[in-house]
Amino acid sequence: MNLSEKIDNIELKIRQLALKLERFRKENADLTQKNEQLKAELDKQKGTVSALKDKLTKTQDVLERQEVNESEHSQQLKQQLDQYIREIDKCIEWLQNS
Repeated sequence: MNLSEKIDNIELKIRQLALKLERFRKENADLTQKNEQLKAELDKQKGTVSALKDKLTKTQDVLERQEVNESEHSQQLKQQLDQYIREIDKCIEWLQNS
């Protein structure tokens, strides 16, 4: 191989390397853009998860308060029923004694 052929061969390899470099740069830019899109989507999903966690916490608080209220209401109903039973017992006793 003479000097001219060697130079042509080197020049060809340089062009091939330049093309590869350009492809890698384009691929890198595409991947960077995709990465940014995925980060934005992740941030959006994190916001959604955070909002859902807040809703869940509020719902759990409401349910706990309802359980307490229902428990208090049940206790009041039980007391009222006990009072009615005592009154009925008194009426039965009165009827038996009459």
